[in-house]
Amino acid sequence: MYTEEIIVMAKSTVVIVFYLSMPTIAAATVVGLIVALVQTLIQLQEQTLGFAAKLAAVVAVFVLWGPWMATQLLMFLKQALSRVSGL
Repeated sequence: MYTEEIIVMAKSTVVIVFYLSMPTIAAATVVGLIVALVQTLIQLQEQTLGFAAKLAAVVAVFVLWGPWMATQLLMFLKQALSRVSGL
């Protein structure tokens, strides 16, 4: 494999990881901020409440976006394997 191809594959890998992880990270961040704001307003110091809400949000993202994530990952895998086997 040539150096240019390795660099292209590395770039593609970083991009696909970014795209696949962003919905999950965004959902957990938004839910965490909302729960923290509500806990601050009502002066509730329960840490497991925030964890449970973030966990539920991440599970919901996987249920809703899981098929899209799997499709993107399989397309990337096919592309990577075709580049490796095409040499």
